[in-house]
Amino acid sequence: MVERAFVGRRAQLAALEEALESPDGPWVLLVDGQAGIGKSRLLAALAPAAARRGLRVLAVTAIEDEQPQPMHVIHDVLERLADAGADVSDVPIDGDLTPIGSALRRHLAATSTLLVVDDAHWADAESVRALAYLVRNRPAPSFRLLLSYRSGQCPAAFTRVLTATHAATRSVWVPPFSEDDVAALLPETTAARRDRLLAASRGNPLYLLLLADLPDREVERAIDGEEPAEGDYQGLDRTLRAELAQLPHRERLLAQAAALCGAHADLEMLCATAELPLDEVTAALDELSRRGLVHVAGSSVTFGHPLIRTAAHRLAGAGWRAAAHRRAATLLRRRGAALPALARHLELGLLGTDPVAAAELKGAAQEVLPSAPATSARWIAAAMRAAPGGQPEPPEDRLLLGRALLLSGAGARAREALEPLTNPGAYRLEALLLSARCERMLGRVDLARALLAAAAELPLLPGDGPVQLELAILEMQDHQDAEGRARLDALFASEAVTDPAVRAAATALRCLGAVTELRIEVARAEFERADREFERLDDGGLREVVHVLPALGWSGYFLDTQARGLAHLDRAVLVSRRFGRSYALAELHTVRAYCLLKLGRVGEALAAAEDADDLARQFGYSDLIPFAGALAVRALQLAAPREDVLRQWEMVSGLPRPVMRWWRQVVESTVHEVGVRLGVLDPGVRTPVGDRPGPMRPTQLARHANLVLTQSDRETAQELVGRSEVAAAHLGLPSQLAAASLSRAEYCFATDDLDAAEAAVIAATTQFDLADMPVDRARAVLLAAQIAGRRGDFALATRRLSGARETFAAAGATQLVAAATTVQRRLAGGRAPGGPATLTPREREVAELAARGHPNKEIAHRLYLSPRTVEDHLSRILRKLDLTGRAGIAHKLGELEPPGT
Repeated sequence: MVERAFVGRRAQLAALEEALESPDGPWVLLVDGQAGIGKSRLLAALAPAAARRGLRVLAVTAIEDEQPQPMHVIHDVLERLADAGADVSDVPIDGDLTPIGSALRRHLAATSTLLVVDDAHWADAESVRALAYLVRNRPAPSFRLLLSYRSGQCPAAFTRVLTATHAATRSVWVPPFSEDDVAALLPETTAARRDRLLAASRGNPLYLLLLADLPDREVERAIDGEEPAEGDYQGLDRTLRAELAQLPHRERLLAQAAALCGAHADLEMLCATAELPLDEVTAALDELSRRGLVHVAGSSVTFGHPLIRTAAHRLAGAGWRAAAHRRAATLLRRRGAALPALARHLELGLLGTDPVAAAELKGAAQEVLPSAPATSARWIAAAMRAAPGGQPEPPEDRLLLGRALLLSGAGARAREALEPLTNPGAYRLEALLLSARCERMLGRVDLARALLAAAAELPLLPGDGPVQLELAILEMQDHQDAEGRARLDALFASEAVTDPAVRAAATALRCLGAVTELRIEVARAEFERADREFERLDDGGLREVVHVLPALGWSGYFLDTQARGLAHLDRAVLVSRRFGRSYALAELHTVRAYCLLKLGRVGEALAAAEDADDLARQFGYSDLIPFAGALAVRALQLAAPREDVLRQWEMVSGLPRPVMRWWRQVVESTVHEVGVRLGVLDPGVRTPVGDRPGPMRPTQLARHANLVLTQSDRETAQELVGRSEVAAAHLGLPSQLAAASLSRAEYCFATDDLDAAEAAVIAATTQFDLADMPVDRARAVLLAAQIAGRRGDFALATRRLSGARETFAAAGATQLVAAATTVQRRLAGGRAPGGPATLTPREREVAELAARGHPNKEIAHRLYLSPRTVEDHLSRILRKLDLTGRAGIAHKLGELEPPGT
């Protein structure tokens, strides 16, 4: 834990400084707050402010170890006086308090003084009485006394004297940190991590800094109140553990027992684990509660903060903990407690061969598998260790272990556990399917395909709906579209579909299959059905098919109903976390990231991509790392400086490509396009857009067209724009029609066909509205502003720029805000006061014919335009030339630059 900047205490510091201003103001200053809240840091910041006001600062700290020593605080005060040059030999160190207080008062009156006593709750009784004497007999009008103590622990004698003397006091409470305080304290930490730290620390700076030194997983343990993990956390040991180590033996033993038992330990449990009689347990609880280390409420004993529990747990030796867990398990077994409560202690009790404990652990593992698969995996592993040796290992135990490991996201370990069961035997079908999912998660497609092929040859059993569902998922992921569709059709024709969870999942998969096959109207109808089916599922039903939710999310993304898909994904994330379905989280967050970016929520999209990356790395889901990383590259293009985009691009470009074809294409096209725009790839080496049809093909063609257009390859750009428009018209999806229209508008603008560009950009904004894509719509509006500016309609251009910039700013797309500002500056530069107007080549042709007196119909006939288009051109010409009629056109044309310059 490192020293950080002084933040978050400006108001409290100002209140204390104000009390130092006038001798007539408050002179007894009281600072209280919980342990670690920053009281000492506040006093350290006050000292120089007091010195600037001419006060001599004498600061001492009461210490718990010295509390039994009479006058230890006053002795420290005398030493500070001597350090300041005072001769304190006349102060009697023993005897009656009155002469001691009188002499001390005399020395404190000699110079304007601020006496600071930190941690006053540890002050010995004699020192407290001496300080009370100074309150009754203030040394001088310029004397100030400041006491700092933990909330609710001001020495009683001092409280009584303040009440009796009515001394002028100022109380300052030091509150927990706010979000802004944490941001100032940890400026280089991501916003998402700061939020986690603030929640886990409850705003306490000490806990905050201790947590900041811990890995993310241990932060989450602190938030969730899980069993503390072992590790080398020096900051924790140096602070909280050191304080707990100073407790009297009885209190320290009870703190260890409470940490081991958890919040719902009762007195009998504490007595058993600590091996203390009831009267000593209750006395120790009272003392720990007085110190603020634990809270006793109703039937629970909780620590003041999870980190205190962690420190108490680490204070106990491993051997003591194992024996204490055995004692707790014995008590719970005698009570007939629920198996999960018993298993928690059996797991950690260093069991040898114990058939009874093995059966209890196995039962508990089966019971918690739906809600806590990671815990289930630990308990079934412990049960297998405790089982008697020399007997065949029950295959159902290994299957349970493999399933639990897979559900908790440990794909490699799950595959290892399931390996023996993939040979002929009673559980082979289920083992093959689970193993195939493991291999898919680990990116080993060929092995997954081989396992599926073996499973497909086995006879199916009644009630195999989940099995068929799993096969369909894996077939569709591997682009075996026909096989997956046939399997789903068969599933809908069977009785298995009566299960609401199976029906909802199968409908979502059928929807995604229809999207993949470009049967868009069918897909829309299936999405509506899947949306309703998942709405009807309770959390227990959703838990069983949560891994199918990405299919519904992708369908919503492709069908431009991403907001509805996102609502299901968000719920799926909550259910996955609640029930320990960690294996599904990486893909859920990936789909969320893509939906959020499409909705223009750039910061949230980046956070979701970061979560997906963390989880994919944690659980070995290698294909998702570059896929989520590609999304982050595109989001950073909107919101981050070039160096951040380049850093992310380099990371993604250096990763192995995903095995899944669609994911691989997304990654490769992103790496190529962004690399060219960053100037780190040769634009002449092009990655061709594949010929495989897909719901995003118009967007892919449009992006490629824009890229080659920036390289001045207009011929290729025109061909790609045409292909994009044809593909979009076939799909009829607003997002794809918008992408094609925007691509057409960009091409026409580059070739100075402003009429066609205007029509295309208006069509794009309309379709982006329908697709619920605000940032992309604003990008189209930005182009529309440039079109208006080139035509000389600066008022319209300004309005359009203002609207686009407002959308960009709301979305957090700071790079697009900067781009809009650059466009506005260029427009302003081209509209210098007194400067000549600029006509497009077509407008000049119309203007010259009008100046020679040709009517609109004749101009239209000569230029192969419609009369309405000629009228529009003339309106813009008159506006640019600041004219009210045709009469002045000829004169104004003479002031303009010659055509082609």
